[in-house]
Amino acid sequence: MSERNASLEPFLLLARSTKGAAAAKVVLDATAANGVYVFSELLEQPNIKALQNDPSYDKHYRLLDLFAYRTLSDYRQSPDSYPPLTAAHQTKLKQLTLLSLALQHRSLPYAQLTEVLQVGSTRELENVIIDSIYAGLLRGKMHHHEEVLHVDWVSSRDLARDDLVKIQSSLNNWSTNAQTILGALDEQIARIRSQNLVEAEHNATYQKQLDQSFKHARDEQAARRSEKSKSGGPKYSADWDDEDFDGHLASGERILPGRGDHLPDPRAKKRVRD
Repeated sequence: MSERNASLEPFLLLARSTKGAAAAKVVLDATAANGVYVFSELLEQPNIKALQNDPSYDKHYRLLDLFAYRTLSDYRQSPDSYPPLTAAHQTKLKQLTLLSLALQHRSLPYAQLTEVLQVGSTRELENVIIDSIYAGLLRGKMHHHEEVLHVDWVSSRDLARDDLVKIQSSLNNWSTNAQTILGALDEQIARIRSQNLVEAEHNATYQKQLDQSFKHARDEQAARRSEKSKSGGPKYSADWDDEDFDGHLASGERILPGRGDHLPDPRAKKRVRD
C-alpha cells in the first residue's frame, strides 16, 4: 500500500463500523486530516455511500465527493451544498485545486493562481505552494520575480468515471499517433536501406571496372616490355616494371581510356635501365 493510501486506512476502518452521524464525522475528519489527499476508497464504503440518501448527512457525502474530484471553484458555486468548512478544510481544498491545475499546466502564473485559489497576497499564495510541495503533491520552482510557478512533477488525484473516459480517449489518440510515427520511421529505414544497397552495388561495379582497367594497363605494359626485349633495343625511362606500375597506380596514375596508354603521376621518379 502506498503512503498516501496508508494515511486513509484508519478512516476506512472506522467507516466499516460506523453509520449515520458517526460516519459523517469520519468524513469531516478525513477531509481535514494531514496527509490524506485521496478519498475514492472511502467514497466506496457502504456506510459512507448511505449518507447521500440521508437528508441529515447528504452534505457530508457531497463534501467527500468535492475533496475527491472537484476544486475550490465548485465549492464557491454552491457553498450551501456542503457543511461549513474549517480552516484546515479550506487549506486542503486549495492544495487540491492547485494539484488539479498543475496536472493540466506546467507553468502557472501567479495571477491565475491568485484568482483561482482566492488568496489575498503573493506571500499567502507561495505559502500554499510551499505546503503543497512539502506534502509531496508536486515538485517545481517558484520564480518570485517572474511571478510564475514551473511544475516539474505532480501527483495524481482520484479519478472520476468521466475522467476515465477522457483518459481512455487520450490513450487511444496517443496510440494512433505512435503507430503513425512508427510507420513513418519504418518507411524511412526501408528507404535508407534501399539507398545503401544501391550505393553498395554501384561501388562494387566501379571497383570491378577499375580492376579491369588496371589489369588491361598492366597487360599492355607487359606486352610492350616484351616486344622491346625481343628487339634488343634499350629500355627507356618511360618503361616501368610491375612494382613501379603498381606504385604509380596507387599514387594517382590515370589510365587513358581507349588508347591503352597511361599518364604517370608527375611526382613519381622514373628509373632508367641499361
